[in-house]
Amino acid sequence: MQFLYLALIFVIAGIAQAMPVEKRAGGHLFGITYTGKHPDGSCHTAPQVLTEVQRFKKNGITNIRTYAAAECNLLTNILAAFQKVDGMKVLAGVWINGDNAANQKEKSAAVKIVKGADKKFINGVMVGNEVVQSNLLSAAALAGHINDVKGQLPGVQVGTVETPDSFKPELIAAAQKLGVNIHPFFANTVTAANGVKNLHDSFNAFKAKANGKPVIVTETGWPSAGQANGAAVPSVANLQTFVKDILPVTDINYYYFESQDANWKSGGAFNVEPHWGLTDASGKSKIPQYQ
Repeated sequence: MQFLYLALIFVIAGIAQAMPVEKRAGGHLFGITYTGKHPDGSCHTAPQVLTEVQRFKKNGITNIRTYAAAECNLLTNILAAFQKVDGMKVLAGVWINGDNAANQKEKSAAVKIVKGADKKFINGVMVGNEVVQSNLLSAAALAGHINDVKGQLPGVQVGTVETPDSFKPELIAAAQKLGVNIHPFFANTVTAANGVKNLHDSFNAFKAKANGKPVIVTETGWPSAGQANGAAVPSVANLQTFVKDILPVTDINYYYFESQDANWKSGGAFNVEPHWGLTDASGKSKIPQYQ
């Protein structure tokens, strides 16, 4: 999910529970999810991708997560942009659904691109996003896709992304890196003020069953519009609260969802799906401190 970014200047106080994790300097969002699309669903061109990557870097965001390799030629365009913007890395997504022919094409595209890339730009490859959660494939079938890509990309960490509840044992066994999407908004009882605490609690609970494998949060954020989910209320003010509270977090590597509002998406549960961006559909920042 997507775009314009902003000079993030808040500093940090993460909560390290459970097993210790590598610390990093705070003050900026660790990463951002980026689909390479305009709010109407049309694709960013290569020059527009470069502009977005430059904005990320300008605002201290050096890690990008994508969802697909072939769509919009995004992964290729991001890697080309990295040749002009130092210090960036991509967690490359491989889009998996119930269409086996499409899955094979997507995997082939991702493998070809990553094989040809400078590995200093690659933070890993994630095969699928909430595939089991969405009942698109069984855990065993998805594990087969993970193992297929893993076998073709030696030296690159290959994993998948699910919610904590849908991360089945077969996926934990197959994946070298585990990506969990944790959205405190959907917990029903969590307010924006308690969102980052819920993120920590959920992350640590999942990490305890990860068999010592590296765990990253591949989506987290707060919607700015839609219907309330119990105590969880979408609003610009609550998005600002969540961002303020997550900027100090240094004990979790996370990708903020998302760069820009996505009007091309359906409303989804509580009609919040289009409204997670750091900027609105026009590109205007929802965070006053950002340009």
